[in-house]
Amino acid sequence: MSKSASDVVFFFGAGASAPFGIPTMKQFVADFERFLEENAEKSERDVYADIKKTLEDRLHRPVDLEAVFTVIDGVINYDDPERLGMFPLYFATEFRKNFPNRVDVEICRKLRQKFQAFVKDKCIIPEESFGKLKMVYRDFFNRFAIELGGNIQSRKDSAWISDWTIFTTNYDTCLEYYWSDVVNVITGFRYDNVRKGAVLDPRLFLQEHTPGAIQLLKLHGSIAWVIEEGTGAVIESMEKGKSLWGRKYKGEMMLYPIAEKELYLDPYISMLLRLNRELKKKPIWLVIGYSFNDPVIREIFLSQFNGGKTVILVHPKAREIHNRRLPGMKKLIPMEKKFGIFEEDEYKKVNHQIIHKLKDHPRFAWSDLVMP
Repeated sequence: MSKSASDVVFFFGAGASAPFGIPTMKQFVADFERFLEENAEKSERDVYADIKKTLEDRLHRPVDLEAVFTVIDGVINYDDPERLGMFPLYFATEFRKNFPNRVDVEICRKLRQKFQAFVKDKCIIPEESFGKLKMVYRDFFNRFAIELGGNIQSRKDSAWISDWTIFTTNYDTCLEYYWSDVVNVITGFRYDNVRKGAVLDPRLFLQEHTPGAIQLLKLHGSIAWVIEEGTGAVIESMEKGKSLWGRKYKGEMMLYPIAEKELYLDPYISMLLRLNRELKKKPIWLVIGYSFNDPVIREIFLSQFNGGKTVILVHPKAREIHNRRLPGMKKLIPMEKKFGIFEEDEYKKVNHQIIHKLKDHPRFAWSDLVMP
């Protein structure tokens, strides 16, 4: 069966935004520890260091911020036993030594606040990356649309297929920035006549495609998803502590890299259901810069994999990820490449090589400027 651009599910992880100045989770660890040295009290640094060392000693491997802040979140919510889970609850009851006390909980609250502010700040696209981002994504998406074909649409030198669904676990707005002046991007927000603006409606994640638009599902939320104070409504964009319409907001809707039950609530559950549906329906899965750390997302991929699927994983450690986390995907194609590297037009070479995995004789050479 011939492949078309409509057959592709795009899935973007941290490695897809790293070339534009957004840290990967590994980079977050080093950056956050430097941040704590300059901005945290000694008691906060000590608790963080103790948790990290204890986990690494027990696991015999380095741990990331997700692991550390899963523990910190557990400390903060220790007064809600069911949130811990049954085994951790039993283990903590049997073996804890007066931990956590009120002081420990307060220290962890401060650490989590610092962590959330740090993540939000680091996910803002540096101004100097805007032009580079446009060039990398234009070459990438244009190659898919034009090389594989389908119901191609184009505007401002950018091509797309109207039934594309793009998934990302990233909080940043790199993808929104690229598509914003090209095509209508449905991100799950519906116009509200009362607020005179767009409000999050999870039902949109489960609807079929809108003609002339593409869909972007941000599985862990976004720095641009703002929760209004009082109403709890989620809107897009913010400015100086107020929502787009001047109302106050109480924070961003972001599922921080911590194992929380919020993952099973809307809007997250609707987006995961849509991911499951798209993986089942479409035969080509392209995963850029994602390490499959999230067990829920990993199990969705594994549950929908069969011999008829073509899976391409672009990641510097693609083979290791395949062997450790996706051994059931026998036909996965690992590409140990970095996405979006600008030096010597490396991004074009990688984009071309991805297409070559799907098409024996690409129309364009890697050095071509691919325009509709």
